[in-house]
Amino acid sequence: MIDCLSVLSALREYYSPEGTDEELAPVCTLTVNEILPRVKSKEMHSDGRLISLAAAMVNYRLCVKKMRNSEEVTSFKAGDVTVTVSPNAMIELAEKEKNEALIAALPLLNDDEFVFRQVSI
Repeated sequence: MIDCLSVLSALREYYSPEGTDEELAPVCTLTVNEILPRVKSKEMHSDGRLISLAAAMVNYRLCVKKMRNSEEVTSFKAGDVTVTVSPNAMIELAEKEKNEALIAALPLLNDDEFVFRQVSI
């Protein structure tokens, strides 16, 4: 069953986010509540692809939040050595992982993004 605890477990296993379970649980619950109405049938709720999708979505949200709230140094130079941390690269990787998880879970989800309208000339 896709629920907050299973998503939190997958999140910890694959992404190692900062924060306690109590801090991460609301984001997991929000994401689960966003995904569940789109699942084609209740029999599919236990599919691991949905849990992976939810964990990837939570990770993406946490990365965006971290970048927004970040006051960290992004570049440091000492002599000939330069160390640069790119928050954009972290978000791009999280987005790529989220999109890959979404593609894997697409057969389980209803397609409610399509709009059919008449074209008039």
